Amino acid sequence: MLICIDLGSNTLRIAQIYEENGICHVQNSFERIVGSARGLRENGEITKEAKERIFGALSEALRQFDFKNLKHLAVATAAFRIATNSDEIFKQIRENYGINFNLISGESEANFINLGVLNALDRLKISSQNLAFIDLGGASSEISGNEKFRSFDFGIITFFESYKTPDLLEKNAKNVVKEAKEFLNQLKVAKIVLTSGVATTMASLKLGLKYDEYDANKINGTKLEMADFSTLRAWLLALDESLAVEFVGINRQMLVVAGMSLLKELLSDFNGEILAIDDGLREGLGVAYFKGIFDKILKFHKKG
Repeated sequence: MLICIDLGSNTLRIAQIYEENGICHVQNSFERIVGSARGLRENGEITKEAKERIFGALSEALRQFDFKNLKHLAVATAAFRIATNSDEIFKQIRENYGINFNLISGESEANFINLGVLNALDRLKISSQNLAFIDLGGASSEISGNEKFRSFDFGIITFFESYKTPDLLEKNAKNVVKEAKEFLNQLKVAKIVLTSGVATTMASLKLGLKYDEYDANKINGTKLEMADFSTLRAWLLALDESLAVEFVGINRQMLVVAGMSLLKELLSDFNGEILAIDDGLREGLGVAYFKGIFDKILKFHKKG
């Protein structure tokens, strides 16, 4: 049994993972929106408010997971690669919660995500032939396929904070994803798996689930159509604040809208099948550990 922790630019995701017959399963999971990247572009640091959200979520998680007696793997991603105060935050977390974070590169992140999604497809008995994976994060986005891994410097928080309004988000998305779209098109795949919170939120909305009804088991394998990126975006924009909170959570309405704008442009040339999968980096850490390749991936792509 292993505890895997993904401290992202928007979300803290934790899972207790075990392996059975070569496939990893989540026994217990925890997820909180912490917005690590909010305000990062303004001063280059993880803000005091973001730190409080992170520490509050970790304090809550301590009541659910036995960090003292179970081995844990913890990684932090794009926001912490950018922030100048990451080491200070990791030190505080280590002293207060006994959790040791590794700051991973974008390429390492993409590699772990690849493992996590492939494991989910195996578990769901979905073919993994000729496909690519996209994880749209808070401050970076990772794309992998055909043994190629790339990380790109855009995410839903940094994109939204740059443009703010629906019209500007829609207008600027094409330029923001240009390089990533070129890489994706070069992969020439027939299927794309989306594993970010935006994609799983879209799947949840398609299934008619509200935010507090979210169920990863129902989400996994849900098909998305290109039309969904426009219709769900328009529907979400039309909701008043209270209804938006019911369906996508607190302070997420415009972030999800921003993410839909990015994905719509990124996938505009794609004509194949699009699936949403909840599994990603967090689960990939467990897969890598049980395969004995966690340190290899971590060190090979070590930041700096």
